[in-house]
Amino acid sequence: MEDESSAYDRLEAWILQLPGVTEALHRLRGTEFRVNGVEFMHSHGPSWLDICLSKEDQSSVLKAGQALRHRAEVHDQAGWVSLRIESLKDLTSAKKVVVLAYEYSKKSAQGVKLSGE
Repeated sequence: MEDESSAYDRLEAWILQLPGVTEALHRLRGTEFRVNGVEFMHSHGPSWLDICLSKEDQSSVLKAGQALRHRAEVHDQAGWVSLRIESLKDLTSAKKVVVLAYEYSKKSAQGVKLSGE
């Protein structure tokens, strides 16, 4: 029987195969995922994800119903969205949103490195 934990485990394994991705303990518990030192998402247990997007991508995924507004207004205004993983059928959509966050954060990390030169 599939459950949210096995769906999350599959998603986590997939995320960790993306180039440059590392994981760490998130400051509010759960797991944080970074690319080149920039956090692009974190989990709150096996079914709740918070994901950082560009404002344009945030608007797009919210409009398409692929994610929910972040509960905290300050994070919502910064481009964060929330996503629920309840079963394996949610993985395809979740991966699409994660890739947007991953690509956005890779660009952000490059900008940080360039500005430090």
